Amino acid sequence: MTTIASINRTTPAITAPTAAGSYTSTSSAASTTGNGSSTVVSLGAAAAPVSDKALVWENRTRSTSASLMARNFGNEVGASRLKGLGGELLKQVAYDGADFSQTVQQAPGGTQANTYDMLVSPSQVSQHGMGDNQISLSITTRSGAKVELKLDAGDNSIAVEAHVDGKLTDTERKALGELSDAFQKSIDGLSQDPPHIDIAGLTQFDSSALASVDLKGQVKINGSDTQQLDFHADSTQRTLSFNGPAGNASIGVDLSKPASWGSKEQQATALKNYLQQVDQAGVRGQGNGDMITMFKDAFTGMNSDYGTPPPVSPQSIFLTDQDHALTTGLADFTASFAQTEVSSNPMRPTEKDSFAYDLSQKTSISGTSQLDRGVSQKQESHLKARYHEPVKAGALLRLDMSPNSQNYKYNIIDDSASSTTSISYEKGVLAKASLETQAHQSIRTLKYMLGKLKDDQTTPTGKAMSRDLVPTLEPERYGLDPLTDDQRTQMLATLNKQIFLQSNPSAIPDERH
Repeated sequence: MTTIASINRTTPAITAPTAAGSYTSTSSAASTTGNGSSTVVSLGAAAAPVSDKALVWENRTRSTSASLMARNFGNEVGASRLKGLGGELLKQVAYDGADFSQTVQQAPGGTQANTYDMLVSPSQVSQHGMGDNQISLSITTRSGAKVELKLDAGDNSIAVEAHVDGKLTDTERKALGELSDAFQKSIDGLSQDPPHIDIAGLTQFDSSALASVDLKGQVKINGSDTQQLDFHADSTQRTLSFNGPAGNASIGVDLSKPASWGSKEQQATALKNYLQQVDQAGVRGQGNGDMITMFKDAFTGMNSDYGTPPPVSPQSIFLTDQDHALTTGLADFTASFAQTEVSSNPMRPTEKDSFAYDLSQKTSISGTSQLDRGVSQKQESHLKARYHEPVKAGALLRLDMSPNSQNYKYNIIDDSASSTTSISYEKGVLAKASLETQAHQSIRTLKYMLGKLKDDQTTPTGKAMSRDLVPTLEPERYGLDPLTDDQRTQMLATLNKQIFLQSNPSAIPDERH
């Protein structure tokens, strides 16, 4: 037998689940030689299948997670070696609440593989956290317990670790188990090439059992580039940032004003409108498709479901249907992304292709009571982009150091837009209501022929619209018939469609009051 390292102890191990959500424990002892050195440890035919390569393990603890590690080591490479591991490890913690640590790597050359033997050698196993692909999940429960999971995979190793600080209640264990699939989806998405941001499930934790969820990850893509992600969610906020070869992004969602949230239907409509603005900006600024897709996925995941709003006290100000008609229904947020700059013209390296876009919403609810209240909301967007294009549409752009390649246009875009609504009441009577929308676009085009600047033009366009909404909301004040209930419902639905951000000046109506 192959001598590996000194270890002499009996360690409880967890075998594969015997039924849904249940695990059983066994024990196995290392056999030792007379001089104290440890040999191959046989776990018997019931042991989890491993690869056809001889593997060295950190310890003899057997679990479904270890089975996956062995299978993935033999069948996957890079970040794909984390397939299924995150979700399974979280299920394991949810079941028994115990710490767990395991690492596997290929045995030294000359070691014979045996699918029923486990080579144990803590000293020869690579350290935890040393792989190129690393994921960590930290969850704090309502009772104050903290669960930390760490996974990493490299060219020659896979490592997982779980630590529980505190005692988990049955409710907390259930809540942890319910997040297992969402955790694995986030890992799988980040491991794709190009990466996919899938964090929606992690926002849907049971807030009565769990206080916060944090996910950090970095994976190697394209063989050399690194994609990073940092996510946090609790009852008052959600934050997400990611960066990689395509660019970087940051999204923050404020959950502290649930009174401003609209119905699920209204939120879905608002989300669709915001995503349309992102698409329009991408077309106008010729943004990177992979980066735009990642941002849209992330923005959707952060805003698709805010959970159940907390109970409202009788003294709190709440929004009526009329107030909601003048707001998007989404929680306030700030969001931005920028693609990695590229110098695509070697003759003029300072002419970079770039794309940066930011989007935000801010709501204010003021007043001393329900009868004397005010609600205002502002949506804003800003696009800055630079890109090269052929002089003639449809022509190929191949910029190099030769003058004949230097026939092109270099476009510089600077756009901004905003939409602001406001409504207020005095002693229960509508006092003011307004809508202000504006959009400004500017494109500067530098035209080069054979490398010489032939034209430099800047084309600005803009439009602004301001409306007094009191005549729309209460036509009877101006001698018209009051609206029926059905007419009022229809009027509010129509008005809500008109408050959304419009980045294209031509989409803003000419109406002015």
